[in-house]
Amino acid sequence: AGDFLMIDKMYTGSRTLNPFYYSWDNYLQNQAAPKAVRNRKEYFKTVLLKKLEDKKELKLLNIASGPARDVAELFQCLGENKKLHVTCVEMDKHAISYAKEITQDFQEHIDFINQNIFKFDTNEKYDVIWSAGLFDYFENKDFKLILSKFKNWITDNGEIIIGNFNADHNPTRDYMEIIGDWYLHHRTDNELIQLGIDVGFNEENMQVNREAENVNLFLHINLQKI
Repeated sequence: AGDFLMIDKMYTGSRTLNPFYYSWDNYLQNQAAPKAVRNRKEYFKTVLLKKLEDKKELKLLNIASGPARDVAELFQCLGENKKLHVTCVEMDKHAISYAKEITQDFQEHIDFINQNIFKFDTNEKYDVIWSAGLFDYFENKDFKLILSKFKNWITDNGEIIIGNFNADHNPTRDYMEIIGDWYLHHRTDNELIQLGIDVGFNEENMQVNREAENVNLFLHINLQKI
């Protein structure tokens, strides 16, 4: 549940050609959660494209990058002006192999690092740290541990963006858990803000946005406002 291939099948709206299972795929792809996952990809592209309007160059750290289809589509939107460099940290080597095929046209702009985020460290500083499919697997203790590590990797005017399923609204939650065996730590806006406060970020530097289905929340921590 929630592995890179499942996520990519949601990104692409995939339905099997097997007539026995087609209706199940069709039913699933029309649920709120898969729609929200697709919206998450579009949200990622919208946010990064907006940032790239104002920057000559931008360094992005993508944590738990999975299939990286969002990254590939972002580069496709950039055309010839590839002023973006992406570092993808992913613990599943199969996900990296898959992602490298999807992003092969942009390989000179992307580094893949096969490592568990709990062990990963870097001396690099990034303008944006993005992680949309990881933190809702964490208990609060681990959520705060990894978020606190981000402090060392973000530029002085950078932005951290963390996705999390919404505790107040996910019509697909029962289906995900009972049929899909897909359990996540859903959180509210206030809970996300409080987790940021707990690791030392100022409340006035944080806001929570959402995609159109209101199933995926996005905690934004904007260091530029400090």
